[in-house]
Amino acid sequence: MPSKTFIVRAHARTIYSKPVTFVCAKCNQATTRECYPGTPPKYCLKCAPKKKTSVTRESEKGMFHATHYLIANSGQKTEVCLEKSPEPGWYWVRSALDWFSGESIIQYHDQQGLQSRGVPLVGYSLETLPTGAIAPPPPPPAAVVIPTQSYSLRQMCKRFKCSDRLLRKMRESKEFTQWSKSRDPQGLTWEYRQEKYFLVDSVTD
Repeated sequence: MPSKTFIVRAHARTIYSKPVTFVCAKCNQATTRECYPGTPPKYCLKCAPKKKTSVTRESEKGMFHATHYLIANSGQKTEVCLEKSPEPGWYWVRSALDWFSGESIIQYHDQQGLQSRGVPLVGYSLETLPTGAIAPPPPPPAAVVIPTQSYSLRQMCKRFKCSDRLLRKMRESKEFTQWSKSRDPQGLTWEYRQEKYFLVDSVTD
């Protein structure tokens, strides 16, 4: 089951997604989407407006490269990087998940220390990673490898980075091809037939 973990002051909280069924405000069709707690969506995947930042976020921000450890009182270390904030002297403290989502509740100031939503973050500290631990940016791939064979359930879960429960549910949906494209690391579109997953040959982007 997909989940997100947030550090709120001195506590770590994990929230889980759940399937939500609703009627799309644009096409008036009943649809089911995997959502986190909060305001339910208004549109199905086909009708939802495309977020400009989501398409180019990785290319604009680049890959995540940790520069520090965020250390809790328990000794647990989380790799993070510091990103300059619009406020002078402040930095956003971002984990790998925060880096691509563009969201973070933790800030750092060299004089005021760590804060979460303006409140001092008690019990946490930053430690600079050793120089050798900071990996250089990987070279660009020489070529994009397009899958030519069918994929099994296990292979697709690994490729989509999702649970087999979510994949089984989505493959029965009419929105599977659109959803598969949003999950595929290369933006490829897939279809499910004969208990296997096949690349849609006609996909062009």
